Amino acid sequence: MIKDILVSLSVGEGVDTTGDYAVSAAAALGAHLTAVAVSYDIDIPPVYTEAFSTDFLEAQRAEGQRLAKLAVDRFGEAARAVGITAEVRNIDGTPGGAAEQIGSMARLFDVTIVGQSDPDRMGPEEVIAEAVLFESGRSVLLVPTKQSKPFAARRILVAWDGGRASARAVSEARPLVEKADFVEVVVVDTGKSKPGRLPGADLAEHLARHDKNVELRRLVPASDEGIVDVLLKEIAEREIDLVVMGGYGHSRLREFVLGGVTRDMLERMTVPLLLAH
Repeated sequence: MIKDILVSLSVGEGVDTTGDYAVSAAAALGAHLTAVAVSYDIDIPPVYTEAFSTDFLEAQRAEGQRLAKLAVDRFGEAARAVGITAEVRNIDGTPGGAAEQIGSMARLFDVTIVGQSDPDRMGPEEVIAEAVLFESGRSVLLVPTKQSKPFAARRILVAWDGGRASARAVSEARPLVEKADFVEVVVVDTGKSKPGRLPGADLAEHLARHDKNVELRRLVPASDEGIVDVLLKEIAEREIDLVVMGGYGHSRLREFVLGGVTRDMLERMTVPLLLAH
């Protein structure tokens, strides 16, 4: 059961799509919601420190605190409106340092919700998502910047390749999968699979033992399509609420590097995406 959720609030002016989605998820799942708001510091290499005046640094710090308070106030109003139990944790730091703290914090939550990185402005969302994915041992639920609907998991698509990360994602998503009305397991045939049994059939049998019947589909990309193109088309045609897939990449010396398909999906996602590594 998902009963303890962490959300990284979007810090800035305007609507917080991620915070609102997390509030709706907590309400739908009957979960406690903890929000983390970051007062961001400028990440200045030591060699350039003397180039910035104390007044400038103090002004930037004050602006970071103002934006964090704005995010907390927004979140408090949304949480009170639906009557969920919620709390806020405030942290300070550079984007990288804050991501590290949130990644560690996420180890003690059932799932962590983070917003998609906005291509129109620089932000910390991607590095936070990567820190949670690689450092927490738990799943991360990414929310598209253009998400307008509240949380829903009635129709779920599982992107399956038989790998460790896919298996981990299915395990983390099981509380949602078991309650879904429709679950589709999609295998994208890239021509690399071995002949024989249909890939994904074993997963379908495994879920059937948990009293969950699934629809298994093998999709073959056209010559000009990639894996993500195929998935996005299927998501739209089947009116999917939530996608479950493995998050691929590696973490070395605290430098997070996502794999090509994972990064492409994060950039182009049209519905919330639950990733595990």
